[in-house]
Amino acid sequence: PGSVITPTTDACYQLVFDQDLWQSLYTINASGVAAAAFFTEHVPTEFENTAHYLKDRTGEDVEPLAELPKAAEKPGSVEWGPSLGAAAIINMITFVGVILLAPGLSKVVATNATLFDGLLSAFAAGSLLGCAFFLLLFEATHLVAESWEDEAAQTWRWGVMILAGFLLPAVIDCSTALMQEAWPTRLVAKDTIVTAFPGDETGVVPGAAPSDGETKRSPARLIGAVAIGDFFHNLCDGFFLGVAFKGCGNNFGWGVALASVLHELPQELADYAVLTGSGVGMTPARALLVNFLSGLSVMLGVVIINVTEVDNGVVGLLLAFGGGVYLHIAASECMPKVYQLKLSAKTHLLCLLAFVLGATFIGLILLDHKHCEPNGGSGHGHGH
Repeated sequence: PGSVITPTTDACYQLVFDQDLWQSLYTINASGVAAAAFFTEHVPTEFENTAHYLKDRTGEDVEPLAELPKAAEKPGSVEWGPSLGAAAIINMITFVGVILLAPGLSKVVATNATLFDGLLSAFAAGSLLGCAFFLLLFEATHLVAESWEDEAAQTWRWGVMILAGFLLPAVIDCSTALMQEAWPTRLVAKDTIVTAFPGDETGVVPGAAPSDGETKRSPARLIGAVAIGDFFHNLCDGFFLGVAFKGCGNNFGWGVALASVLHELPQELADYAVLTGSGVGMTPARALLVNFLSGLSVMLGVVIINVTEVDNGVVGLLLAFGGGVYLHIAASECMPKVYQLKLSAKTHLLCLLAFVLGATFIGLILLDHKHCEPNGGSGHGHGH
């Protein structure tokens, strides 16, 4: 340190750091050459503390024209295939109701409906919580830290996004309920009028029969509740999936896709059962079509993320938000169903094993897992 290094075509210089100083500075006179190469044992950004590793005479940062190994692709050249392919697979899960049409299987499922419901719910809860804790929430902490240096700023943003994600399903549910209350539904039973809101006490009030328009509102209400709720649920899945693939690579993205597939199975089966049940009375073909159309929003979510510039910190916040949503679905919807069902002690044990199996499927991804390294990150931070 202290002398001026002048690059030439027939010379190499070995830079030796002064171990007694916190910083070693080298002056390079590159005015006589078109390019100069630096070979390091570590990623150049690892030499940084409070300043960039290479600057010009005015103190401005100098970025390399090329790096080996080559840097990851910029977000301008998004790899659409894997993310859209994963979204298409998730959307195909909307046809899972077809299995209930098989004569032999439908009879088995009908006979053991409670058992299947418990096992699927526990399995989905395990996969969702595994994805939340093993992938989304942990990776979010690293990415949020790249945009905000202060620990308090990182923590409250990370925590707020998790809580916001946890509340999202409840907000959608409340919004649907408010719409239902805004357009009351009345069912006709001979000369009586019966309220038909879920959870309401069914009352019989003497009166004239309502018009045909009123009698058709109950199926419309149920169809709307299923379609609208499923649309926004899948749209959020598409956002998280797009962020995972675009910001964290294919391995991470497929892990999130697997969790989505596993929790969509019981969800789509439940939607199919509602649409083909006595409350709506749809044919199987129409019920599958409604599920499929509402499920297309997962691809819309992926497209929106792929065409949008996403900063590292924003990626981290979106992953935290997705983790919060998964926590709600697993802890407030899937697992409570296991406890509410009238199951024997042995069946409860099977459900717990299904939970462990679902979490293990996601945990296996960690065997070849590296921390998320977004392609389009700003600054000079490096992945771990």
